[in-house]
Formats: sequence, C-alpha cells, structure tokens
Amino acid sequence: MKIVYFCALEDIPLDKYPNHCKLLRELDTPNMPALDEYGSYVNAVFGKEMLMAIKDHIKMKLLCDIRASPFYSLLIDESTDRTIQKHLIIYALYVTNARKGPIRCVFIELLCVENGSAKCIFDIVNKFLQDNMLDICRLIAITTHGASVMVGHKTGVIARFQESMPHILGVHCIAHRQALAAKDGFVTHPHVYAFVDKVANKVYSWLGKSSKRHDELSKIMSDYDIGDMRALQIHSVRWLSRGQVMERLVNIMRAILMQWQRSEKKWYKNITFFLVQFMIHFLADVLKELYKLNMEFQRHEMDVTTIGAMIDLIVEKLRRRYIDVDAHNFGLNSPCLSSFLKMARDSMLSYEDANGNLHKHALRFESILWMQEIGSLEECICMAKIYVKNILESLDRRFEDLSMYNAFKIFSPSSYPSNITDRERMTHEWLNRIINRLNIDTHMIDIRKCMNEREDFVGMLCRVAEHKSMHDAWKACIDTKSWWDLYPKMMKVWQMALVIPASTSACERGFSRQNFIKSTSRSSLGLDTLDALMLLSIDARGIHHIDWEDVFDMWASAKKRRPMPLD
Repeated sequence: MKIVYFCALEDIPLDKYPNHCKLLRELDTPNMPALDEYGSYVNAVFGKEMLMAIKDHIKMKLLCDIRASPFYSLLIDESTDRTIQKHLIIYALYVTNARKGPIRCVFIELLCVENGSAKCIFDIVNKFLQDNMLDICRLIAITTHGASVMVGHKTGVIARFQESMPHILGVHCIAHRQALAAKDGFVTHPHVYAFVDKVANKVYSWLGKSSKRHDELSKIMSDYDIGDMRALQIHSVRWLSRGQVMERLVNIMRAILMQWQRSEKKWYKNITFFLVQFMIHFLADVLKELYKLNMEFQRHEMDVTTIGAMIDLIVEKLRRRYIDVDAHNFGLNSPCLSSFLKMARDSMLSYEDANGNLHKHALRFESILWMQEIGSLEECICMAKIYVKNILESLDRRFEDLSMYNAFKIFSPSSYPSNITDRERMTHEWLNRIINRLNIDTHMIDIRKCMNEREDFVGMLCRVAEHKSMHDAWKACIDTKSWWDLYPKMMKVWQMALVIPASTSACERGFSRQNFIKSTSRSSLGLDTLDALMLLSIDARGIHHIDWEDVFDMWASAKKRRPMPLD
C-alpha cells in the first residue's frame, strides 16, 4: 500500500506498481510476496483498489474535520481536461482542530459535469453536500470565477443556493476580477493593441519555425551580452500573460531588431513604428505592476484585510506615473517606458553591443495601414492615458465589495488606529458592516451580545496581538481558553471572517495538477482514478501521517480477499 501511495505522490502510473514490487523483492525487502500470482496483490488492478482505499481514508479524515468546523466555505470552478471532458473541482476552507485551530484550504473532489448550466452545477454541488453529510447551514460562502452561470442574479448557482439559505455569500475571485480589469483597458483603441499583439506573437512564431533563426538570435544576444531568454507567446486564457510577453520582448528587443533588419524586412518595418515600440514598453511596465498584484491575490494564505491597501497602492502608482502628469513627465518613473522615451528623442533606437559598437534603428512616425492614428508622441500618450483610466475605472467597479474585506480589520490589530477614540469608532463601524454584509441573524449569532463584547474584545486584542495580522492574531489567541469564555460571539464572527475565501487560485492550481497527472501519455485515466490521484498528490500529508491499519481494514472489507503466503 505504501508503494501505491508513493506512486501517487510522485505521479508514477499504477502500471509501474508491479515493477516496483518486483524491484523490492529482488532487493530482499521483508514481507514482500515471493511470487507474482493473482493472490499476491502485486498487479495494477489491486494497486488501483489500494489507491481507492487510501483515498477513502484521507477523504474521510478531511470530511470529519470540515464537519467539526463551525463554519466552512466552498471554492468551485469548472474546466475541461486534455480529453475535453468537463469537470467541476471543489475545495473547502474551514477551521481545523475542532473549531479552534488554524485555517486550512483542501481539495475535496473532482466531479463530472454533463453540461455547464447553472441548474446542473447547482444539483452537483447540492448532491455533493448531501452525500458527504456537510451541513449547509454552516456554509458561509461560495467563491467562483465570476461567470454569469455562477453569479447570475436570478438563476445563477449562488442565487439558487440563496433561495433556501439567504446567508450564503457569493464571492467573485479577486485574482480573476483584477485580470478582467486589466483586460478592460483594451476596450478603447482595440485595433492598436491587436496590432501590437500581432507583432509580439510574430516574434514567437517566427523563431519557433526554425532552429537556424534560434541559433542566429542566440549569437546576436551573446554579442549584446543578453542572457539566454526565449520569446514568449500571448496566451488567451492565462491571466496577464501579455505583460510577461511584453517584458521579455523589451529585454530581447535589440537582438530582434538586429536579426529582423537583416532577414525579415517586412516585420522589421512593423516593429520600428514609434507607436508599436511605445506601446510595447508602456504595456511592459503597466502590466508588470498588475501582474505583481495578481500574484499577491493568488497567494495560498491571502490576508483579505490587505486587499484594499494593495489596490490603493497600484491605483496611486498608476495615477502618479501616467494620469496626474503632463506630457513632459509622462512615465517618468516607469522603467521600460522612460528608458525608451529618453532613447527615442532623436527618433532613433540606439544599442551598444558588448564590443562597444553602436547599432541604430530609425523609428517611423507613420500611420499603420488601416489605422487613423499617425503615432505621434502626443497621440501615444493620449491612448496610454485612456488605457490606464479604463483600468482604474474597472478596478473601482469590479471591487465594489472592498468595504467588507476592509471591515475584517476589526480582527487585525495591525490595522487599528493609534487614537483610542478613532479605534472605537472604526471598530464599531467595521462590526456593523460585517453583520450587515454577511447577513448574520440571531439564529447564527446573538447580535446584541456580539455588539456588547466588541469594546472589550478589541481592547484586549490590541494588547495581546499588537501589530499582528488577522491570521497571526488568530494563532496567538486560539489556544487561550479565556478568549472563548469572555468573547464567544466575537470569536464566532472571527471564525466566519477567516473562512471567507477571496480567490479561487487553489482551484486553478488543482486544475494544473489535473493536467499534469492526466498527461498525453495517461489520457485514458478514468474520473475515479484521476480524482484519487489528485487527492493524494494535493493533500501530500506523507506516509507517517496515515493510519495504515485503518486503510488496510477498508481495503480488506471492500470484498472477500484470499491470503497469500509471503514465502
């Protein structure tokens, strides 16, 4: 069984299980079957049965923990695998250690989806809750990628749950929202950005068609003392991949210009348009900042109280660089763009190679084919400002629930105002906002008692967990019994706040694991096997944290077994 578990952790196909058994037998490992007969349980069929027993054991432990949690939330997302089979992935966020431990987000199950309708997904999730005996009254929130089928006001999945359980909160993944905001920037002047994308993708495709071109580029890059960097492709479904492509393109631009000047005259002409170069360097800077923010939103243990501060920081930075400046100071602190604008003052791009030789490329201030824009500096700055304004407006529109996440600062002493009067006023306002936003009623928590506990709770938390975040403060307080005795209602609200997920990035990582396991060479994996392999691989608790006697009993009781002598 431990061999099967090892194969699952290391993503080794179960077909290799008999070979592992044979190797251990040849190494004279104790208690290994002497023969490969049917009753020795060393073939792939029995390996799969052992895999299912291990999966059932781990899943049972996880479900027991979730049932013991006072509140929990679900993270759900849908996708297709390599064989175009539609799946729904389910994660759960809950309080561990019988209600008083740290927060944990775990993969629970991969389910088959007949179609992507809201009714189908609702029925699947509802059946999942019933089959696993999870109390829907304790379900606080469901986080999704924000598609209309999930968050539609009338017939969406969340709306269907809220018909019977109004307290359930629907959360749109913040990483996905931020990626959509970045995409909204391209609404104005889409033809310009489409042409820039075309040029960027041409670099990737042109190099990908010939090893000779790769060798030529590598030689030019060594002449310019550029590290080994490969061109990237803009991916239609990967969040903010365009920013990484543009940044990489800026880094290898001098080599691409040199190579295309020699052997690709048409595309050399296109890439030397001032408008194209301006936008490549501009997007490299703007999308790099948005990419960093998105990476923070995808962190495994995201502190939701910092979401507002991070968005405010990026808004302030973009305004300072691109909006609240005149044409002379536009992009002044923008690394790639400021360097480009300084170089382009003479309508020329000049690069010095490792030997000190200067290579110049004239910039072309002309309209591009069907475009009306001439591509002057003033015109480019105007388009860039509109792009940034579109992003800022979209961030403001898509993050309208920031007030809820900011209200969770009541459990984050690091966010408390230093002035006592301000602290009392803000924490009172935060608690009211939480109660209203989470639809907390008297059946869940006694609101009057909760309000009465607030003042002493905040004062004590400020002293015991000074300068700590919400999660760190929780870890500092959960082991002290007096907190639960003195402030039981506030501790319950704290538990609710902790299990509200802000992002479905865990689901995205789960689908990445799915595609890694169900590779092109293992595309015939069934759903049951794939689900089991994903659970063991993602959970990865280790051999020493599994009750192997319990696993053996589950495996042995699944059907009648025939004992086989070991020697």
